[in-house]
Order: sequence, then structure tokens, then C-alpha cells
Amino acid sequence: MTASERRAALDARLNEGFAEFDGMILGERERAQSEADEAGSGVMSGGGSGGGGGADGSGDGSGSSSPMIIASAPEGSTGGGIMPAGNASRQGDFSNNNQPETFPVPEDIPNGNNDDVVARQLREAAMAEPDPELREKLWDEYRAYTGLGQ
Repeated sequence: MTASERRAALDARLNEGFAEFDGMILGERERAQSEADEAGSGVMSGGGSGGGGGADGSGDGSGSSSPMIIASAPEGSTGGGIMPAGNASRQGDFSNNNQPETFPVPEDIPNGNNDDVVARQLREAAMAEPDPELREKLWDEYRAYTGLGQ
């Protein structure tokens, strides 16, 4: 048997293993979904038949299960998530009074679309900083971090 024939045979065995594994995963997903559908209240039972906890059926077989919360809404929530129609505005505690004032970005600073998390935090801190000296130090730190000062 040549190397390419052995490789083909091993690839075929690997693909069979993948197919078997995918079948197990899909079966477990379907089982979990049917249990969730049967519960209907947003709570899914973890034990079902009490046959075991592992994928291979191993487990203590005690049948004990604790409910797992899938989703819930706060008491009195109307749900729906529908935005007001037309130009109507939302009502409630949604004021923007606690939004920090933003200051303009210096001209030598790019738009920041490719910023990573740290650069984004530096940018946001600098834009929100009211003290001009500290703001400039933050922009200098942003320049140094992103390599703009080189």
C-alpha cells in the first residue's frame, strides 16, 4: 500500500469518525430541544430518564436532576421588545443625562476602526476627559500604544 493510499484510507476513517460524532451531537441537541419544548415554561429538566449523565450513558443512574433555567423575564415585564412607532419616544428611565461629554479627536488620530480593546479604551477615556492636560496625556498614550508617535 502506497503512502497516498494509506492517507486516503486514514482520511476515510477520520471522516467516518466525524460523521458519527456529528450524529451524536445532533441527537443530543434534538433531545435537549424536545425536553425544552416539553417543559414549555422556560425551565428544562436535566435528567429526563435518569439513565446517566455522560454521552456514553455512564452516570450514577440516580435520576436526580436539578432544573436549569433557559430564559426568564423580570416580574411584570411586558416583553415584546417593540420600539415605539413613528417619532414616538421611549418612556421611562432612559435619559442621557449620565452620558459623559465627548471632546473632539485630534486631527492626527485616525478613525479607530481597527483599534483593539486597549486602544479603544484609551480613545474613549481621552474623548471623555474634561481636563485638557490629562486628555492630551491620554492621547499621547494612545499614540504610543498604537504606534502613531513613531
